[in-house]
Order: sequence, then C-alpha cells, then structure tokens
Amino acid sequence: MNILVIGNGFDLAHELPTRYKDFLEWIKAEYALYFEDCRNRSVASDAVKVDWPIKISPSKITVKAINNVNIQTEIWECINNNFWIDYFLNNSRYINENWIDFESEVSKVIQSLDGDMHGLNENEIYNLDDKIISLSNDYLREKYSECTLVVQQINMLSGKGSPKSITFKEIRNRLLNDLNKLIRVLEIYLATYVNEAKHSEELSVIKDIFEKKDEQGNVTAFIDTKILSFNYTETFKRIYKHNFDIDYIHGKADINNTIDTNNMVLGIDEYLPKKRKDKDIKFIAFKKFYQRIYKGTGCKYKEWIDTIKGDFADYQTELEKSKTEKNTMNQKVIVNKLKKQYLNKHHVYIFGHSLDVTDKDILSDLILNDNVQTTIFYHDKDAMGQQIANLVKVIGQDELIRRTGGITKTIEFKLQQDMVPIVN
Repeated sequence: MNILVIGNGFDLAHELPTRYKDFLEWIKAEYALYFEDCRNRSVASDAVKVDWPIKISPSKITVKAINNVNIQTEIWECINNNFWIDYFLNNSRYINENWIDFESEVSKVIQSLDGDMHGLNENEIYNLDDKIISLSNDYLREKYSECTLVVQQINMLSGKGSPKSITFKEIRNRLLNDLNKLIRVLEIYLATYVNEAKHSEELSVIKDIFEKKDEQGNVTAFIDTKILSFNYTETFKRIYKHNFDIDYIHGKADINNTIDTNNMVLGIDEYLPKKRKDKDIKFIAFKKFYQRIYKGTGCKYKEWIDTIKGDFADYQTELEKSKTEKNTMNQKVIVNKLKKQYLNKHHVYIFGHSLDVTDKDILSDLILNDNVQTTIFYHDKDAMGQQIANLVKVIGQDELIRRTGGITKTIEFKLQQDMVPIVN
C-alpha cells in the first residue's frame, strides 16, 4: 500500500495562494471592498456598524464582489469586528508562512485566559461565570481594559459612571464564536478565490509515487495510492485526476456549507498536564482532537493502519513458524522470503508537511511501524533541519535514530530536486 501524506506545502508547490499571509491579504481586500460598497450605496455610518481595524496596511491584492450576494454578505459578517482577524492584522510579526504559526498564537491567547482563571495560587481559581479581575494577554487586556478590576476602581474613584464587567465565559464564548467565523470565511476563501487561482501542472516527484514505468519511461500501470490530506483543498483530485481514496483528516472546504455545517478543523494542541487534561474541559472546543470528533472529519487512515498492523502480525506469526524449520539454510531462505513479502509492502510518502507536533497522534501511527518505509520530502536544508527537529517531538530521539540508519532503517529524507511541472 502507498500512502501519500500531504500538507500545505503540497498546495504551495503547485503555486496556489494558501499561505496564512495570502489569506490575510484577501481579508484586507475584502475589508476595502466592504467600505467601497458602503460608499457606493451612500450607507450612513450609523446605519451599519463597521469596526475597521485601522492599524492594518493596505492589501497587496484586489478582489471583486462574489456574484452570490448571500456569500458576499456572509464574508463581511464573519470578518467584521472579529477578534482573531483584528488580532493578526494588527500584529504583523505573527504573519509568517505556516498555519501552525496561527494555531500557536491562538494557543497562547487561550492559555493566557486559562492562566488568568487560576490566579496567582491554587486558592484563587475562578469559575467561568466569575467576572474577570485581570488579563495577562496584551491584546485581550486592550480589548477589555474597561472591565479589569484596576480600571473599574479608577473609574469609580473618578466618577466616570458605573463600572463595566465581563465574565470569563463571555470572553471564552466570544473567542470561540469568532474562531468559527474565521474558519468559515477561510472556507469561502479556499472554495472561491483559491480554486479559481492559476496553478502549476502535475509534478514529476508526485507522479513517480504512483506510476509504474518501463525502461523507456512509459507508464505501464498505476499503483493504488491512499491520500491522507491535512489540507482543506481538493488540489490533488483537481490536478492529478485519479480516483484514489482521499482522507481529509482536517475536513474539506465546501462553499455550500454554513458556520454550523463547516467541518474544517483549525485548532490547538493539548497544552494541559496529564492531571488536568481529562478534568478541565473549559477550553476543549478549541482543541484539534475535539474538533475532529465534533465535526466528524475523516478517519479512513485508521483502516489503512489496521491493514498495516495486521500484515505485520501475520509476518510475526509466519516468522515464529519458520523457527521450527531444522534446516538452517531453509530457515534463512524462508525468513528472507517473509521479509520481502511483508516488510517492503507498505510505503508512506510525506510531502509538504512540517511534521509539527500538533499532528503527533496521526503521524506516529503511520511512521512507527516496522513494515512501513517512510520517505519525507524536503524543500531545502533548512526545511529538512526543521522537519528533523519536529520529528523528534513526534516519535522521540531514540526512535528517530533507530529508524534512520542501519538494518532498522525505515525513514529516509529526500530532496525535492526533481520537483518540476509535467508538460503535456
């Protein structure tokens, strides 16, 4: 069995605008379009409440209004006064290449709020319904400055009216609702703007995975290949046009969805210690594992892994039987035959995935099998170094050392040096 694991680098290799910063540029362009629409219709400023994130720079791209008025309106409703969008548009230092940077920042905000609820010591633990005393995250504190205890006391002393207050639950719910809006508007971006963007043709490095060729280079057969996609796009299906089994582990973008029916997973990794993670569920809806279950995303890969593990169990059974062979020479022949039959049967190819620890459970399930050969493609030496570092977090140093050398080698890194488009 061949399993091709693809991450966002796969879409980028096909020249699609799926970087995190590409999405934010589109958001800025949509903001500009919204205000232009308001001006054209002479909409009074007090008739439509619009919170323009004034700190942001102009967008580098322009967009046209989508023909579907309902979808266009939905875009504006999702981006207007959205905490997460404002947060990232006003903090350009967070605009990097990878979506994991976004997830990491979301995690920092959530952890800060969780930490605020636990106060300075164990005796100061607050409930969700308790009013906030202080906020440690700078952006949260700026948003809700009038609700913190210090500002309330100052306002009371200066006679500026009744103090404003807000509970931890209200902030938590605002952050979750805005995250769901962000995910929906990302879905619209991918289903409209990205799907209409120009892309490169098929890549030889990908086709070589599932094509059998003769000595003259002619394709003689196609190898059945399973696709495990961490992307929300249908890039593989659109470009390569093979009817391979595809598991969209993080969901798939569909313009016909709504916020409620959207199944895209965009969340954070578990950050709580063992003693708390099964008991403290206040922020569980932000976590990836929860979203996968709640949204019912793909889990076909579990069946593929069951097949792999079943084959290895058969190998071990047959290996035990071979030990009853008294003839040493025959025993060696049998063992070698079993190795060829069982240990070179399954191949995992990882392309465009950073191997980040947020996907540890899935990646380790695939890689940590002695009857699986894993090839990890890397773009350049810097990328390879980061992948190695990330892989340590996924499978540990000892396993990585064991699987990258000697007779126990099951992992190899391969430079994408032949990554050129196929010219038809």
